[in-house]
Amino acid sequence: MDNFWPLLALSVAPTIYLAIVLYGRDKYDREPKRILLVAFLWGCFSVIPALMLETFWSNMGLGISYSFIGTAIYAFGVVGLSEELSKFIMLRLHAYRRPEFNEPFDGIVYAAFVALGFATIENIAYVFQHGFGTGLMRMFTAVPAHFSFGVIMGYYVGKAKFAPQHRFSLMAQGVLYATFMHGAYDFFIMQQNLPVLGIFTVGILIMSWRISKNAINELHGDSKFRFHNNYFFDGKDRV
Repeated sequence: MDNFWPLLALSVAPTIYLAIVLYGRDKYDREPKRILLVAFLWGCFSVIPALMLETFWSNMGLGISYSFIGTAIYAFGVVGLSEELSKFIMLRLHAYRRPEFNEPFDGIVYAAFVALGFATIENIAYVFQHGFGTGLMRMFTAVPAHFSFGVIMGYYVGKAKFAPQHRFSLMAQGVLYATFMHGAYDFFIMQQNLPVLGIFTVGILIMSWRISKNAINELHGDSKFRFHNNYFFDGKDRV
């Protein structure tokens, strides 16, 4: 396949960019690269249970249709929930348990890397199937959307780890909030009744991006390592 390497590069470029930006932002107590890599790989693997759940419910008759309600159930309850829940499970089973997860901001970092793993596999599949135009479009839409949903979920998971009395409710909020934004993003693309409503997908993307940016700013600003001497004097990064 003559276009294999260009298509692959196009598929992974937005992931690499977003990963570098977030890693650079985590400047007070950077997470070990090996754990971030494993979180990313778990995110790649999360595509499998999400696809299994989506296939199951599709076989039960749920899917895109000319019914607003039917499409909404599919977008929110099948696609959004299946994918965000799969990402959450991978985050919860691995990075959440690590001692390196030692402040709320780490929830954002690890959840975003899990989300980027999922987005990368999904993006490769779409780009190789539909070509360069799709790759260019998804570079500025679907991949940043997955990243934002991951940040939103990670914001609540990060808070949950250090608030045991509210752990369940915060984790539930994270999954549901990410699912809602994901479902809304997909719904306006999927609905068949009024194609013009597809423009609202851009609004959801902008909204989720702003929410995730505020979440990053808040927890990054509250980092307990912000005035840690090691950051200012030894400049060491963990590998």
